[in-house]
Order: sequence, then structure tokens, then C-alpha cells
Amino acid sequence: MKDKVIDITAYIGRDLKSRIAVREFYDKISNEQRTTVKIDFRNVNFASRSFMDEFYNIFIANVDMNVELINLSAEIEAMLDAVKSTQHRPKNSANRISSHHDDIRFSSITEANKYLEALPFS
Repeated sequence: MKDKVIDITAYIGRDLKSRIAVREFYDKISNEQRTTVKIDFRNVNFASRSFMDEFYNIFIANVDMNVELINLSAEIEAMLDAVKSTQHRPKNSANRISSHHDDIRFSSITEANKYLEALPFS
């Protein structure tokens, strides 16, 4: 069977900005029960970092789907490469930054605002 080429702009538009759009796009493709797809980026103007991060995790890192990306602009390819380079960091790297501090939780925005207003800034 011939691989289906999917124009991503026909589903999402020319500016790829949100993580939710990636999930909705994946749902549409997976509803067609395809495991091999070619996604065409020819008409894309812009792709945000958050979009590409979600796209990478849902499509590229998905072992159940064989995805080929075609007609990537240099900018989008660079963004995808930047996202790929951050995917192999240890999951606890963010914890090292805040490991000496307790998390502060608030039950409301008002409570959070009161806390922030009370902080001494010098």
C-alpha cells in the first residue's frame, strides 16, 4: 500500500503553535489506523518550540508509528533538532535546581498573590 502524504497545514494551518493541535492532529491520523505516514511541511510558515516538542514526543518518539517528515524548511528542521537535543536529558535535571527548596502550594490565586506581595524585594 502506498504511503499517505499528509499536508499538515490542511489539518492545523500554516502556523504551528500549540501542543493541543499536535494531539488533535495525532488523533485524526490514528483514527485512520495508519502506522506509516509521510507528513508534508511544505506550506508551514512557523512552528513554535512547544509545538515541535509535543510533535517530537507524540510522532517521532512513538514506536507504534513510522513517520517520515518531508519538505521541512531549514528553520523548522533547526527547531526539531533543538528539541531532539533536549529529549535525552535526565528527567531529574530540573529537580537539581530546586532540590534545596520546598515546593509551595496555594489553594487559590488570591492566596498566591498575598504570598507574592509579602516577599521582600531588595
